[in-house]
Amino acid sequence: MNKIKSLKKEILQLLVLFSISVIIIVGILTIWKLYNSKIEIIKHNQNLVLKQVSIEVEQILQEIEDISLYISENYSYNYLVLKNIVETNKNISSILILDKEGIIEDFYAVSNLNIYKGFDYSNKNYFKKVKNYKKYYWSNVFLSSVDEEPTISYSFKMQDKIGVIMIKLTELSNFIQRFKNTDNSHMLRIFDETGIMILNPDSKQFVLQRFNASSLSVFTDLINKKDPFTQAIFNGFTKKGKQLGAYVKVKKTAWSILVRQSHDDILKSLTSIIVSIVLVVLFFSVIAIFLSIKISKKIFKSFDDMQSITSQIADGHYNIKVNQLHYEELNNLLESFNKMQVEIDKREDNLQKSLNSFKGLFNSTMESIVLSKNGIIIDINNVSLKLFQANSRKDFVNKPMFNFIDEKYHKIVKTNLIKNTEPYEIELIKLNGKRFQALVQGKIIEFEGEDIRLTAVIDITELKQKDQLLFQQSKMASMGEMIGNIAHQWRQPLNTISTCASGIKFEKEFGVLDNDRVADTMDIIVENTQFLSKTIDDFRNFFKSDKKTEKFVTKIVIKRALKLLDASLKNYEIELFENYLEEELLYEGLSNEFIQVFVNIINNSKDAFIANNVENRVIYINEKVESNNYILEIKDNAGGIPEHIIDKVFEPYFTTKHKAQGTGIGLYMSHQIIVDHMHGSIIAENINVNYENEHYLGACFRISLPLNKTT
Repeated sequence: MNKIKSLKKEILQLLVLFSISVIIIVGILTIWKLYNSKIEIIKHNQNLVLKQVSIEVEQILQEIEDISLYISENYSYNYLVLKNIVETNKNISSILILDKEGIIEDFYAVSNLNIYKGFDYSNKNYFKKVKNYKKYYWSNVFLSSVDEEPTISYSFKMQDKIGVIMIKLTELSNFIQRFKNTDNSHMLRIFDETGIMILNPDSKQFVLQRFNASSLSVFTDLINKKDPFTQAIFNGFTKKGKQLGAYVKVKKTAWSILVRQSHDDILKSLTSIIVSIVLVVLFFSVIAIFLSIKISKKIFKSFDDMQSITSQIADGHYNIKVNQLHYEELNNLLESFNKMQVEIDKREDNLQKSLNSFKGLFNSTMESIVLSKNGIIIDINNVSLKLFQANSRKDFVNKPMFNFIDEKYHKIVKTNLIKNTEPYEIELIKLNGKRFQALVQGKIIEFEGEDIRLTAVIDITELKQKDQLLFQQSKMASMGEMIGNIAHQWRQPLNTISTCASGIKFEKEFGVLDNDRVADTMDIIVENTQFLSKTIDDFRNFFKSDKKTEKFVTKIVIKRALKLLDASLKNYEIELFENYLEEELLYEGLSNEFIQVFVNIINNSKDAFIANNVENRVIYINEKVESNNYILEIKDNAGGIPEHIIDKVFEPYFTTKHKAQGTGIGLYMSHQIIVDHMHGSIIAENINVNYENEHYLGACFRISLPLNKTT
């Protein structure tokens, strides 16, 4: 059962929750907007710094390349060129001229402590790279053997010599030290192509140690992953915490220039503003709660007044004075409630009248009606009491309906209990234990606000008995037809036996009878007697009342029936044309009933030939398969069926013959056998038949049986 809630409490909670939620959401969005604005400003500043530094670095590198070109063009005739360049350029610590073997041929340096002519530099990368592969080469950072300072070199070819310019990083370091963050840390770091740190104003020991950062977060999360000038958050390697930064690549040397700022410091700079926003949110939340309580009390007072008024109206005090409430909508609702009360009174009267009419109809119908819910009987009508031979409704109400249904029908009833059904047959049990056949139909209706199952019941015991009687009458009629066929079958054998007996007697009187003649005559008599005996067996099998189903071959059963009718058909000069399926079809059912249907149709054709005095008489029998159904067609040229009665030929007791010639139940029982017993269909129609170049009007009986009954 659902827990009942307080409307007042619910409204108050919703008002407070809504007010506070709006304020908190606005506060969160403000903080988020502030954070994003701060980040955007930092991104803009960092990108400006990157552009400025990258331009400065490019200028220094370009200046070195220009100097190398100048040396290449002027060194051969001006030996003072090296001195002039070193002394006038603060970025250059020394210039070496190596011969093709890597031996110092000439040099000039700010300090000459560790350099002499004749030194072998052939194992240095800046010599080997230019000698073997390139016209020029920018080296990674290394500790110079000249002045033992972190240095980079630029080597270039000079005809048969190689020039090497040693570049100090002091000026570049001084330049990038100008750029600082709010925490007084330096913004910039420079790495060479392999990730070795070239410049780090905050930790110069990393430069001296040639620290390689290629495996750290600055490379894995930023330089190797993001595009230049794209900010990302990565782990710091000189300070704890996260860093926000971007980078740019130097094309000539593949250096990475990094600009960074502590992400934690960014958040700290926003702390005071965030605290202020939180305090403002709390302040407005308190105001929202106060206003929500005040507004809700005013609304609740109107609800209390309205509840008091409606309660008095519900108790029947319709003349109560109604004061205006605080809200127009509630006043309109109260007026609508008064109108609704009047309408409810009218509808209650109409509903009571309808209920009385339903009860009158419920008990005056000729059918037994049972009302049930979930399989439990809640009411029955008077006809049901009489049908089940009960004295009181107490014998049924609140009892399971399955108590009154034969157990073998429980499954089908359970299946149909949850849906509307077409009429179907079951066996019911009266209070005295007697069982009877009933036709039932169920519908789900709404009664007094609930879904109720209404079941109509009709006792069909007498109808079943009448059907059985009709079947027996049909069987007797068929027996009458068969007796005539027996007479035709026996006439020729009896004539033969009579002729043989007379012949023996005649020859005996004249004394010409010998033993051979007697033996031959006796053989003929025995042969015909056996034929008569077999004929009796065939007809006796047809009249068996065995109801046991069996698998039979349709073609064999049809031929067996034609054998019974053979003499009669020949007597009336009826010619047969038979067309059977190549493959034999087995059907599971009552073969004698199938024969009875076939014989009834053939006998009707025979009677039509006689009645219409048709001279050339022919019957076509055709087997085929269509749309997963076995089809048997029986056609004749006996004049057809009059159009005004063709739709009635399968009705009981309908016949066009004289009363002495027919009962009108043969085709009715044929229809019952095919439709009800064999679950197929049978139709009759008029057709045109072409026989020996003559056109005739005839009838066609078409029997269709589902192939899922065949194998």
